[in-house]
Amino acid sequence: MEDYSPENLFDLQDTSAASLFKRVTYVWDAVAALPSFIEEIIEPEVLGEVEQGAWLESGRVRLEKGSRVERGAIIRGPTIIGQNTVVRSNAYIRGHVMVGDECLIGCGTEMRQVLVLNQSSIPHLNAFFTSVVGNRVQIGAGTITANLLLSRKEVLIRINMEGKKESFPTGQTLFGAIIGDDCNAGAQCLFMPGTVIGRRCVIHPQCSVSGFLSQDSIVRPKSSNVEVISQTAKSASPMVQT
Repeated sequence: MEDYSPENLFDLQDTSAASLFKRVTYVWDAVAALPSFIEEIIEPEVLGEVEQGAWLESGRVRLEKGSRVERGAIIRGPTIIGQNTVVRSNAYIRGHVMVGDECLIGCGTEMRQVLVLNQSSIPHLNAFFTSVVGNRVQIGAGTITANLLLSRKEVLIRINMEGKKESFPTGQTLFGAIIGDDCNAGAQCLFMPGTVIGRRCVIHPQCSVSGFLSQDSIVRPKSSNVEVISQTAKSASPMVQT
């Protein structure tokens, strides 16, 4: 049987969020616990660099030393940004976000109610909501965490256990994904509501992922929808003049 404790997915020795996980039984319970945890521990202060043209909500943001917020970025609170982290231009952090040390939150990335542990990169045009991202996670451009079912019902964690599907309640209608340490996801992936991904998983580009992935899994398309032909092939379509 899989271990669904936080320690099974994350290295918690060097993260300021370690005490959050001591409050929960299952790793996915951290999503609901995150807002109150941030509100409890935050000590608003700007110790890093904020470029002219960036906007941080006054008295609601903690920016640690060595970190930089580039012009055009918007950070609403309560939000905590760790040391030596970069928030690039046009990122939009909407509050109840905690980002660890040496991370990258990239251009055009939107986040709300998200925990990102250390040395992770969410770099280009991403949308991450009500999710937890582990240490040393690399996310490709355009990858998103969907967090709302079409039915608007509670999101369940669905796991195949010894051939039987078991469901665990989250108590949340808004729930994205849990991504374990050292995972890599290619560009334009979609993590469906209630996705849990174990350590060291590799998700190939343009894959839709749901349910529970055991550690060291690889997700890739079964077949390619792309056809490659020579420009000199007889079957090639003639150029259309416009």
